[in-house]
Amino acid sequence: MRKFLLTMLVGMMALGAMAQEGIFTVRGTFEGRDDSVSLILVKPSRNRIIVKQTYPVTGEMLELSHKLKDVAMLYVVDVKNGKNNGYMKLPAVPGETLEFYLDANGVTHLGGSQLYIDFDEAEQTVMETDIALSNFPRPESEEQWDEHVKEYRKAYQHMVDCVMDYVKAHPDQDATAALIGITIEDHVENIEAAAAMLTERARNSVAANLYKSNLARAKSIQQERESRYALEGCPAPDFTLNDINGKPLALSSLRGKWVVLDFWGSWCGWCIKGFPDMKEYYAKYKGKFEILGVDCNDTVEKWKAAVEKHELPWLHVYCDMDDKSGNDPLTLYNVGSFPTKIIIDPQGLVNKIVIGEDPTFYDYLDKIMN
Repeated sequence: MRKFLLTMLVGMMALGAMAQEGIFTVRGTFEGRDDSVSLILVKPSRNRIIVKQTYPVTGEMLELSHKLKDVAMLYVVDVKNGKNNGYMKLPAVPGETLEFYLDANGVTHLGGSQLYIDFDEAEQTVMETDIALSNFPRPESEEQWDEHVKEYRKAYQHMVDCVMDYVKAHPDQDATAALIGITIEDHVENIEAAAAMLTERARNSVAANLYKSNLARAKSIQQERESRYALEGCPAPDFTLNDINGKPLALSSLRGKWVVLDFWGSWCGWCIKGFPDMKEYYAKYKGKFEILGVDCNDTVEKWKAAVEKHELPWLHVYCDMDDKSGNDPLTLYNVGSFPTKIIIDPQGLVNKIVIGEDPTFYDYLDKIMN
């Protein structure tokens, strides 16, 4: 059994197991729910939605069958007042049937194919640590950030240790291979260590493609970050894009002052959440540095609407995703995560790169501005 996680939904190597095409079926019943539930199948290799269906909760059984070419991720999303209230994450394996029952206390009981009976047992082993990690409280102030990171890493390692213990005790289960893919998504060394304990049969099961997909993505991100951080101390690659008024704006035209390249998009929740702090610091050090927002993966209309809606007072340019020349800033700076902020010094050298909405970015601004 498993409780809903009260957390909001946030170059590939060849897979060792052959993809197995087949019908995946999920059936579920609910108790004590007065809104709706969404079932979402997601392709893990690219985090793209395969199919999504939303059902009003009326006590009837919910059912979704879909032909899959390979293992996928299933999100069972609790919807309240039209908003995601939490979700449960499960493996969707071709040819298998998942049955679940969600009681009024939010506890989910799994059944169906033997794989899911085994997976239910596996989830019980790590459920408490997984939920604690997903609901880990954010620090109330920047002064608490270092301690927060330290405690979060301890909680994460505790969860990983529980997964490792289960893998060691059940190395030949398909459910164990799926557990690795569900719980350890983004850490190359941990995924490889867990997979090494599986039997050869389990490593070549279709369920194993879930962790192999995560491993490929984690390695790609690791290489991307290593390549990106290698730019620190080097001349910032120049580029020219159209600004909000449709006029060409070259990065090199800002030489002589500190510049922050902010790679963002109107679709990026963490980008939007960071705007209040960015506006505060833009005003705090007015005239001492410039922000150049680089919009990505948007239409021109959505880009301009977002700039106006959030009242962003700095410079903005639009990155055309159809540009295949290789001279676009996403390629030049090897950006694959959003937001990414790149600080460039007055001499035009890349000074620091910050990935994600990280409070240390503002600490660093205070340091260099003062």
